[in-house]
Amino acid sequence: MRSPCSSARGRGELGAVTAELAAALPAAVLAIGLAVAAVAAAATQVGLEQSAGAAARAAGRGDDPAIYADGALARVEADGELVCAVLERPALGGAVTLVARSCAHSGGR
Repeated sequence: MRSPCSSARGRGELGAVTAELAAALPAAVLAIGLAVAAVAAAATQVGLEQSAGAAARAAGRGDDPAIYADGALARVEADGELVCAVLERPALGGAVTLVARSCAHSGGR
């Protein structure tokens, strides 16, 4: 048999879980959103690094490196016997600018 005290206490706490969930849910959604954005930015950076390598090799051969820029802002820098390709692309809605730099021997085949 239930005591009157435990019955009253149970009814008073009935909405506590709902209130705690309502308070924690926006923070959980924000944390998940930030995690997804970080993974997307990391994937974009990896692709940018690969494109920078291809652009540097193309510049070293004397080809147009912009073909390999994949829509990123590209510039070529000469550094002695090396030709370096620098690619820049905004990420996370323009909040961050990702930069990748790769060099290749100028005159390489």
